[in-house]
Amino acid sequence: MGDRQLRWPTDNAPGPPVQRDWRDTLRAASDLALTGIVLTIAALPVVTAGAAVGAASTAVARYTDHERFPGVREVARTFARGILPGIPPLLVAIAAGVLIRLNIHALSVGLVPGGRPLIWATLLLALAAAGFAGLVVVEFGRATDLGPAGSGGAAPPAGPLPGDEDRQRRAGPGWRAATRGAARLVAARPATLAASAGVLGLTTAIGFLVQAVVVPILAGYTLLALHVIRRRLAPPADAA
Repeated sequence: MGDRQLRWPTDNAPGPPVQRDWRDTLRAASDLALTGIVLTIAALPVVTAGAAVGAASTAVARYTDHERFPGVREVARTFARGILPGIPPLLVAIAAGVLIRLNIHALSVGLVPGGRPLIWATLLLALAAAGFAGLVVVEFGRATDLGPAGSGGAAPPAGPLPGDEDRQRRAGPGWRAATRGAARLVAARPATLAASAGVLGLTTAIGFLVQAVVVPILAGYTLLALHVIRRRLAPPADAA
């Protein structure tokens, strides 16, 4: 082989970056669209909405960290385990939505003084609350990361990937831990809340402009955008 030498990758020396072409981009785009569609279908019984959002966020977390989606059975197990734990945050979200809707109705019909200015203030508060909820979903997905082995049977790399053990040790699975993680993130980087609220506001506006059949597809891309915001804007110690 002449002067050529084989150089095996090690834990301390990462290998060369993987070359991606248009087929990989198309595959990722279709997987994200499918994630949104499956999320919408799984959430139709309502009581399973929390589990559906959590499982979808976990799958997108695996993609943003390691550029591959987990296997179907792994996601299905995450969904099944998350049905009961997902009911309390679902009830909180429903109660918050009902409260905001009643407040806007009372302001619009004059039952409560304040008029249009308070209506806009309430809408901004609702958008901020939605942005925080989006960050909670992201933190849940990152803490419940399925791990490298959940990639459709692909062989995992040797040892944990960077940030896996540290993230799981600090956050731990569960919606309560995810809420605390999102609160710490917002306290450290308030821009994450503004960016998350902006993404959800933009997605909502697009949802009103497109055909209803396209709305489920937006869910997968919205999750991706939220995870990217988390990775780009989080403090360095938490970004891994």
